[in-house]
Amino acid sequence: MRKRESRDRTADRRNGHAPRRDWRLAALGSGCCSLGIACLTLVACSTAPQRPNGTAPTSNVASIIESPVAGPTVPLLPGASTMPSDFIMQSPWSRLRQRMAMPDCDYNPAVRRWTHAYAQSPVQFAASMSEAMPYLLIVLDEIERRDLPGEFAFLPYIESTYTPIASSGDRAAGIWQLMPDTARETGLSITPDYDGRLDIVASTHAALDLLERYQREFDDWRVVDLAYNVGEYGVKTRVGSGASNRSAEELARLRVNPGAHDHLAKLLAVACVASDPERFHIELPEPTLDDVLAPIELSAPVDLNLIAWIAGIDIAQLRRFNPGYTLGRIPANGPYGLLVPSAQRDQVESALALLPAEKWREWHEISLQQDETVDVLATAHEIDAAAVASINHVSSGGVLPAGQHVLLPGRGSGFPTENKVEPPARKLASAPSIHIVRQGETLWGICRAEHVRLDELLHWNGLQRSTKLHRGQRLRIDASAAESTASTAGGGTH
Repeated sequence: MRKRESRDRTADRRNGHAPRRDWRLAALGSGCCSLGIACLTLVACSTAPQRPNGTAPTSNVASIIESPVAGPTVPLLPGASTMPSDFIMQSPWSRLRQRMAMPDCDYNPAVRRWTHAYAQSPVQFAASMSEAMPYLLIVLDEIERRDLPGEFAFLPYIESTYTPIASSGDRAAGIWQLMPDTARETGLSITPDYDGRLDIVASTHAALDLLERYQREFDDWRVVDLAYNVGEYGVKTRVGSGASNRSAEELARLRVNPGAHDHLAKLLAVACVASDPERFHIELPEPTLDDVLAPIELSAPVDLNLIAWIAGIDIAQLRRFNPGYTLGRIPANGPYGLLVPSAQRDQVESALALLPAEKWREWHEISLQQDETVDVLATAHEIDAAAVASINHVSSGGVLPAGQHVLLPGRGSGFPTENKVEPPARKLASAPSIHIVRQGETLWGICRAEHVRLDELLHWNGLQRSTKLHRGQRLRIDASAAESTASTAGGGTH
């Protein structure tokens, strides 16, 4: 960011954040936390906070897991597909608790006021943190790696309730609410099909770079927060540099935008609430393996539908993990990084390794009109049979029954003419639908959920009663038959 000696209010705003926007978002978080972040047990500090003496920083995107009772602490390696059932995730709250470096709940009356506002709905507060957990773990990992105060894990909550907010024009965006000029000056790219401010990993690096730079300038984490809100130069002209010994009263008298003082109060208030949840009758959520995301670095653009299919997750969920791709696809000129569930990372990377990069770009879903072998499908599309089998979660050399949905490369043309197919989206409303098997689901449970009979489900998918389902498996549901079954059941004659 180029240094300028004199800036007016408008310039300050362009280098920081809009106080009015922050007020609305924080008020939303306090009254009805729709998405949130996480917190911890707050350690009381002196008026002039110092850099934390945290534990050794970690570099893994995945969190650490530990035995629920006794036993060694074992790292959850990114990409691990299975974990022992007697292991649980290490709580992010204990990790954050060790990193607290700012004042406590009694810093000033504004902190106490905001504390009560955030705690007025315990259920919503906890739900917002649960919703934010995948992003929170990424931010926490990076905070630990840089040895920063744990309170800054709450900054995205204050700015956006951890929602990757999109915007246009000269407005802030992303979970960190970075302004366009600030984002570009920190190295983030903003194009029509990619916005680095919405990219969770890239924007987190950029925002924490700013915090570290402000700390070198001001040597006071409280002033760092003020600078993040109103702009570095707007604070510098009033505070100067290296003012780490200011008391709370002295800092409160600084003639900066009132929203900046409220921003700091809200940051400390959220930390206060989550640091002692029992006091506020709040039960903080704990992460699950599904909350742990891992990065994949690619060498070329890839169809997000292909990644979602391999990982066995919904395409909307994959896009939620990667909101930087504003058009729902990876642009030809990159960047090519993706966040995927950690438990599926190895599976995704292994399947992509079976394909030449030029085959990653476009894939389409079809419904087989007759029984077909994996080898025939692979030959027709000039790819390895092992790739077809891995991507579609079937055994190599196996036979796929008529009606099964499979994912194949290309835009839909080029499949053998004797197997005429049609993408499901173009069929009538009564066309077969797809049920993606979730962890722990059984054939009987799926039949109840879809209102179909077991013998029908087995027939549509070429299964036996003894078939073992696996997570991500796609089962065909005949919509017309399901509607008929549901109607009969509703009439009491089933």
